[in-house]
Amino acid sequence: MTGEAAPSGSNAKIVLALSSVIIALSFAFPLTLVPSSKYGAISNEAMNLYACTAWAGWAHFVFAYVGQLRSIVPMPGIYQAKKLGLFVGSLVVSLVFLFALWLWVGPDAFGALVWVYFIDHFLKAEQFFALGKVEKEPLIARWIRSYQPILCFGWLSVVLLDFGNISAFRWIIWGVSAAMAAMVLLLGGWQDLRAGDKRGTLISLFFVAEAAVWGTLSGFTVPEFLVGVYIFHVALGSFYHYLGAYFVAVARRKPGDRWLLPITIVLVNLGIGALGYFTVNHSALSGLQVLLNPDWFTLWVGLHLVASDVFPLVRNAKV
Repeated sequence: MTGEAAPSGSNAKIVLALSSVIIALSFAFPLTLVPSSKYGAISNEAMNLYACTAWAGWAHFVFAYVGQLRSIVPMPGIYQAKKLGLFVGSLVVSLVFLFALWLWVGPDAFGALVWVYFIDHFLKAEQFFALGKVEKEPLIARWIRSYQPILCFGWLSVVLLDFGNISAFRWIIWGVSAAMAAMVLLLGGWQDLRAGDKRGTLISLFFVAEAAVWGTLSGFTVPEFLVGVYIFHVALGSFYHYLGAYFVAVARRKPGDRWLLPITIVLVNLGIGALGYFTVNHSALSGLQVLLNPDWFTLWVGLHLVASDVFPLVRNAKV
């Protein structure tokens, strides 16, 4: 989980299958995990799925931060202290900035921004899972290369969350969707599809097609349904990422390292899930609300994404 080159242990078919089962069981879970009266247009089932995604996300964050710290700790004393201080300091500054942004734009807009930002993190992770390393390239170069799924998921988010009452303007939905599909195909997408590759092109067109369909149906469906569709997208991308990271970490585990045993990973996830459930349902743990209440999940996702971008810079910094 530290980004060093190594053979990947992630199998996309296994990860996708397990993600689908976890999502289905989370959605269908008979017990209401989070009091839903204040969430408005979110069904109990969709809220259960989002809560499980959030708590599994916190388990993922724990393993990611431990992996990052493990990469720093073996360094010689003075370098260890400087880099550890630099990394922790950068996280504190980032958290303050993200919290200010969360307050300024509001939770909904902040969440949409975070999930769009997540695509770049997802693409880097996919490259690491496939190759065992992340190719070094400037951030702007990677974003240019991955702009199509980023833009297309951003458009799908706008439609599903009905920003600006976009559902009332069907010609805009149709026109923007058609224009984005043409952009993807004309700017390299057609060649990518003919070459039998690029997952980014396929997923971009899938997002655009969904935006056109869900935007058109929005006038005939209840808001809970569209919000549920959005949550399913967030959950599938998240669990696919979590499980892919775990498979790689287990494959790279050193002999005797019990922290990355599959049973440890399962127990940490179950433990954080149980703690999250009691946090949102019992006042005795109200102090943990800012961490484990799903309302705050996107704030911590944002910090995790920033940490993933900052960590390689800190690790390689000359101090």
